[in-house]
Amino acid sequence: MSAGSVLRTLWFLVLICVGLPILPGAPRDDVLSDGRFRDEAAALVRVMRPESEVRLDSDPVQIHVDTRTITLTNLYPRVASLAGAERRRAIEAFLADVLAGSGPATDPGDFAAVKARLRVQLVPEEILRQHAEIARRRFSETLFVVYVLDEPSRYRYVTRAMLAGWRVDPALVEATAVKNLAATSKDTPFSLGLGNDVPMFAIAESGDDDNAARLLVPDYLEQIRGALKADSITLTAPTRDALMAWPADSAARRGLAAEATRQMRAGPYGRSDELFRFDRSGLRPLTAAERADHGR
Repeated sequence: MSAGSVLRTLWFLVLICVGLPILPGAPRDDVLSDGRFRDEAAALVRVMRPESEVRLDSDPVQIHVDTRTITLTNLYPRVASLAGAERRRAIEAFLADVLAGSGPATDPGDFAAVKARLRVQLVPEEILRQHAEIARRRFSETLFVVYVLDEPSRYRYVTRAMLAGWRVDPALVEATAVKNLAATSKDTPFSLGLGNDVPMFAIAESGDDDNAARLLVPDYLEQIRGALKADSITLTAPTRDALMAWPADSAARRGLAAEATRQMRAGPYGRSDELFRFDRSGLRPLTAAERADHGR
């Protein structure tokens, strides 16, 4: 679900809880989020490259072709209105471009050569169970920090073998990846929901696949906290592309927490409905009492 769709849903929730005006909703495009488009693309790859191993990812808009991971989020809007041979040609052209030159994994180079392309992501354990080779660090009860190399049309997970080959402290890899993300987050937009000129919630909508990972960027979270005019805020990253926040004492907090769970399950790119508290002391998971206050 896009951040715009999430925004509309949040308006409905706040209306129910505190009686604010709303924006009209829009249905989710199930062809993308339920995996049917992923299956369509995968079938074409198998025809185009019969020698390749094609695997479906747990995320419904992602496929693996040999060592490459291909995300289909940007492709679908281009072909959604097409049909027949025209649709097939458009999908094949995109896939051919992404797969150009792909074969066995190339040497990622030394750390100095790749550090400018390092980014950080947050993923659930489900993804790591399928890919034991990915380097990771536990972030919370439900999420792990992983590292990726930013490349055209996709990103590549950093593996344990890459880390060993770089011969650098993993803490330096993470610090570099977070620093790079922080640099791209300075002007990243988020939408603010107001009721009677009072900030009610915020939703990040950058469109760059990094919204969940911005839980690791304190300066960005401080921007959101300042915009919400709250001493402390509750945050959650139900999908890779949606970072939700609201004042910790919001009258709509239970409805917003429940919506986070729904968003995570609906996907695509489900992450976690775990709730976090951010204030001047930093970021931490909610306590049991605070979770209960949010209906958990």
